[in-house]
Amino acid sequence: MKFDCFYKVKITQNGKTEIWHWGYFPYSLVQKEIKTLYKDGADAVELEMISQKHFDKLMKPYTQ
Repeated sequence: MKFDCFYKVKITQNGKTEIWHWGYFPYSLVQKEIKTLYKDGADAVELEMISQKHFDKLMKPYTQ
């Protein structure tokens, strides 16, 4: 889809940082999720835009 966004998301809360990957979302949904994270107590949310190819590679199941 033309309006899909792909991000590496670093969420910091209570001194701990988690890394999530968001993809295939329109930017309006990304904004809503960020607001929700702050409402739920996140201290910081950092977005790093990544390519669809990179996102798909990360989500591909590990096979031996």
